[in-house]
Amino acid sequence: MSKLYLTVFRISQVTAVVAALALVCMVGFIAFEILLRHFFSTSTFVQDEFLGYGLSICIVWSLGYPLESGKMIRINLLTSRLSARAERALMTFAAFSTALLILGLAWMFWLRVTRAWTRGTVSASSAEVPIWIPESIIMIGLILFFFQLVAHGLQSATNHPSFAKIDANDQEH
Repeated sequence: MSKLYLTVFRISQVTAVVAALALVCMVGFIAFEILLRHFFSTSTFVQDEFLGYGLSICIVWSLGYPLESGKMIRINLLTSRLSARAERALMTFAAFSTALLILGLAWMFWLRVTRAWTRGTVSASSAEVPIWIPESIIMIGLILFFFQLVAHGLQSATNHPSFAKIDANDQEH
């Protein structure tokens, strides 16, 4: 199981890097758009659309790493009053129930992707981006987050240490 946890953790690290690169690209695109508008009185006319795609990547593809590294916002109002065993049980339940919800959302995106593919739907902008492309990117991010949630739930259930915490300890030494 440790290999599964490590593999999923490494994937979440890669997806976090992809999300960060998407953010850098968004900033670059905004700067490019500002230069075009200021110096050349023109525009790409697709800034809103592409920044929306980039924002989707930043949000969905970055979910796994903060979950595993314990950086997601957590309200400990309930868990601070529980025993360690009860807290692990609650965290396991929360991870698996959230995984089911995310899997359902990924399935809905799969339906949207296949519909957009078969209909040949494109965006309404001048770029005419095939809609199945950004929706596929979101769907893949959701599936990757699903795997991270399942691994996180299994780690909680078995009391296996997080590889994010192991990596952090190795970097300190």
